[in-house]
Formats: sequence, C-alpha cells, structure tokens
Amino acid sequence: MLGWQLLNKAGVPEAVKAKQPAGLTAAPFFPAVPGTVPLTITPLQGPHIGYGMNVWLFGQDKDRVLNLLTGAGFGWIRQQVGWDALEPAPGQYQWGELDAIVDAAARHNVRVILSVVRAPHWAGINGTSGLPANPADFGRLMTQMASRYRGRVTGYEVWNEQNIERETGGGKVLVAPYVATLKAGYTAVKAVDPGAVVLFGGLSPTGINDENYAVDDVKFLEQAYQYNNGEMKNYFDVLGAHPGGAANSPDELWPVDPPADKNRPWSTDGSFYFRRVEALRAVMEKYGDSSKQVWLTEFGWTTKNAAPGYEYGALVSEQMQADYLVRAYQRAKANYPWMGIMSMWQLNFATVVGPSDEKAPWGLIRSDWSTRPAYDALKNMPK
Repeated sequence: MLGWQLLNKAGVPEAVKAKQPAGLTAAPFFPAVPGTVPLTITPLQGPHIGYGMNVWLFGQDKDRVLNLLTGAGFGWIRQQVGWDALEPAPGQYQWGELDAIVDAAARHNVRVILSVVRAPHWAGINGTSGLPANPADFGRLMTQMASRYRGRVTGYEVWNEQNIERETGGGKVLVAPYVATLKAGYTAVKAVDPGAVVLFGGLSPTGINDENYAVDDVKFLEQAYQYNNGEMKNYFDVLGAHPGGAANSPDELWPVDPPADKNRPWSTDGSFYFRRVEALRAVMEKYGDSSKQVWLTEFGWTTKNAAPGYEYGALVSEQMQADYLVRAYQRAKANYPWMGIMSMWQLNFATVVGPSDEKAPWGLIRSDWSTRPAYDALKNMPK
C-alpha cells in the first residue's frame, strides 16, 4: 500500500491490465516464560480474528499509546524495527528502546509482532539498506533478538513489501534474495524460540509489474512458491499481507464486484481493494499451503492526504474511513476462516510526523492526540 506513492513519483503507470479450507491446525507451543503475556487464544488455530494496530513507540510515551490501544479493546501491536538502528556496526547491538517497548507491551498485556527491516549499510546488498548481501548476518541478528525476547514477542515478520525495489536494494525485484533472507530468519528464530510465529513479509499491492520498480504482489508470491522447488514453504508459519483499499469499500472488488461509480480513480485493478487478500490466499491454496493463516500486518484507508500519489484519499471522509475499517474486520470475521491477526494501519503516527507526511491521515488519532471517528468506531465494534 505504501509503495504506490513512490512508484508514481518515478513515473510508473498506476495500473497494469493484466469455501473454507481444511486443516487450520498446527498451533504452536507458547512456553510459560516469566513476563509472558497470557494468551486467551492460540494464534495459529482458527477460525478467529485477532485485533491489532500498527504503532510507533520508539521515543514515544509508550504507556499513553498503549492505553489508547487497549482502551479500544485491541490486544496486538505491530512495531517496525530497523536493523540499521539495532546493529549499526557488526555485533554492536543497541537494545535500549526496543527493550522498553517490549517491557511496556507486557505491562499492558499486549502481544507484539516485530517487523524487521532495513539492513545497515555494512550488511546490505550493494551497501544499501535493502536485503542483506549475506543472509547469515540477518540470521545472527534474529538469533540475538529471539533469544532476548523469548516468550515475550509473539511474532517476527521478515521484511516489509519486498516486492518493491527500494526495499530490496538489489536494483531489481527478485525472489531469490528474499527467500534466502526468510530462510535465515526463520531458522534462527526457531532455534532459540520455537514457539514464536515467523511471518512472510507483507507484500505491497502496487498495481504494476516491472522488476525494475516493483513486481505485482500476487505474481511475486507465486514466484516465491515456485522458487527452488517451493522450499520457502518450510520457512514461514503465517503469510503477512498488506491489502490496500484506495477509495474502495471492503466489499467491492474489480471486476467481480465493481464499485457503483465506475469512473472512480484507482478502481480498475484488483490491487486497489481490501479483497486483494483473496487472490493471495488463492495462491497459497494452489501450492498446498492452506493449513497456514494469513495475518494482515497493514491495511487501512487514508483520508485527504497532502502527499503526492495519495490523491484518492480526498474521496474518503473521516466517517467513511471509520466505516470501512469496521467493515473490513467484519468481513474477515464472516468470510475468511483462514484469517488470524489483523493489524490496521495505524494508530499514532500523526503524533510523530508532520501534517504533510503521507502517514498522518491513515491514523486513528490526530497530532494533538484527539481521537478521530475511526478510533471510536473500532472501540465500539463488537469483537
């Protein structure tokens, strides 16, 4: 979702034309570790929906943010973590803020998903902040992280929107470097915390297919399943996904359930709909992976947005944003037995970034910490 604006700035076209599964089992064992948040549900055993939000807690009043989360009846957070900040030089780890985040989540009885991204330049492909040149470097980081937070962090998402070139650093979007990174991360985590959930990083529904910029999310997933005889199936527990909504409601889908307004921008490609997740699920089933869940690690709707490339936000009022978010949770609960945790994008970024930043209008609170209609709607939503 967040990749569209960058691709548009590069001048890439906005769109390129182009039953309940059995076996939702394989629940992991979550060890009883002092300080562990008790589970009321087993995450990988469905059907159920878990209620989460993306948050930003680095340098923030963590208790204030988490009080908002739990006050809305939500119990999961997804926090993105930059490897470059954690290990700026080989073997020199800076855990202080992340320790404080994990401690705060435990105080508030909140489950944590960490999305680990951005290699430090000493480790990245071509000296970039993309994927690691040597996946073993990433594996060592994940060994340290999973050992430190054993039983206290529930999930680790390996990378973010790796179907966009800016996230890979390799000049082209290829599946091989990502699968190698996923394998290294999964193997490292499971060796020290076998109960932790490892997620395939959520792909961006870009609406284009050019490996110099981005590969269509459904195509990238299929290529990943085909790579090296499907070895990646052995290296993740849950598929992360980022279905975008643009200005389309959660129940619409082009071309099978097209919007009533056929002239609406950003509507003539399946990438721009919440129900894009159904196409990703179909790929999982095609390759025999239907026993695994999908977790939405980002989804949401922006209102009027000052950033170039997000003009569709002007078509979404604050009340529409509220209605769409609630309806997305309801739709998943009613129609997607393979769905697990759903972390909406996002709670509190408006208190961190300026009003011209594209992230602010997606949020549930304003820069002054007042709540928007979407917060109250999610708070009052039956769960």
